[in-house]
Amino acid sequence: MKKVFIVFLVLCSFSSIAQTKYQKDFDYLWSMFDGFYAYFDQKQTNWDEVKKIYQKEVENVSDDSQFIRLIENITYELYDPHTGINRNLKSSFRLIPTSTDAWVKIKDGKYYIADIRSGFEIEETGLKVGDELLRINNRKIEDLVEEVLPKSFKNPKDNVKEFFANLWFAGKHNEERVILVLENGKEKQYRLNRPTASKKENGTLSSRIIKGNIGYIKLNNSLGNNEVIKAFPKKVDEFRDTKAIIVDLRDTPSGGNAEVAKSIMGKFISETIPYQKHEKVSLEREFGIKRSWIELLTPLKNPYKKPVIVLAGRWTGSVGEAIAQGFDNIKSATVVGTEMAKLLGAIECDRLPNTKINLCFPVEKLFHANGTPREKFIPEIHTKTSEETYKKAIQIINE
Repeated sequence: MKKVFIVFLVLCSFSSIAQTKYQKDFDYLWSMFDGFYAYFDQKQTNWDEVKKIYQKEVENVSDDSQFIRLIENITYELYDPHTGINRNLKSSFRLIPTSTDAWVKIKDGKYYIADIRSGFEIEETGLKVGDELLRINNRKIEDLVEEVLPKSFKNPKDNVKEFFANLWFAGKHNEERVILVLENGKEKQYRLNRPTASKKENGTLSSRIIKGNIGYIKLNNSLGNNEVIKAFPKKVDEFRDTKAIIVDLRDTPSGGNAEVAKSIMGKFISETIPYQKHEKVSLEREFGIKRSWIELLTPLKNPYKKPVIVLAGRWTGSVGEAIAQGFDNIKSATVVGTEMAKLLGAIECDRLPNTKINLCFPVEKLFHANGTPREKFIPEIHTKTSEETYKKAIQIINE
């Protein structure tokens, strides 16, 4: 009996340690976002209510998997695709926009396929832009969205529902995707693979001379790869005798860094110009004093002075969006595309001290040099789909 009691005490001790670990990290997480998350003013989220709701759940967490799921649910309260963690479960949703191959929008209370990702296998399935999305894995899309909506507020707006609809379309790591759509009045079912590119692009850039002596440079989701800093200017120099250059940012969902961004834009200017405006929200929140500044863009050697057309779309994310917006300040550039990914601000990452889970989220607001919030920037030549974007670029150059 004595031995059994000792074992019981040991087990209770382990349980207490685990509870303490998760509780401490929960408190750390909530306070970190409370102090530094930059976009509460644009969210329906009630962050104080989030603490009350999930405090009850953290008390029952007994292992890391449960805690990861809890963190996922907490971050989903912000319905922010620029906020996430560095661990997931087999039953976790894939990341958006990086790991989705179509984009879902709401119109008049119904869910529609608004765009299909260029260069992905889904293009070969027959699914069409404009199809109404009815079901995923034999469940109504409305029911699926309702199941995962935030708990901290009521009456979610369409942009909240669209976030979760796109999570469901991207799918979970351990589930197949079978979707039912309404196309021209007829129901059609599609069995989709996980979101996969049709062919693997080799290298950070893809480039060629296309008909009409037009240089074409595509960034292969490589805006975080410092090899681009030398490779891109070199490629522009190779295309110096073309009549125009197309810079394709339509496959840059994973963001990148400022050095790569400036190595791209810097080849198309001859003098220093404004790039983007930053705003540090946490300082105003703490001290009541706003801190904001304009970041500048400086020219590189041998700038290309002929027209440049920049392609952007729903898989242009974060730094890709900043580049598209930055090109809007360049006289020789025209930005063509759909709405972009609308990833909010500049992110920083921090590690929870006990579970060592990393969280990244926006801590600075970012703006066009003219003051337009980056997430509200619309390309000068606004298109409806990725396919239309490319065709329009060629048309503009040949006019």
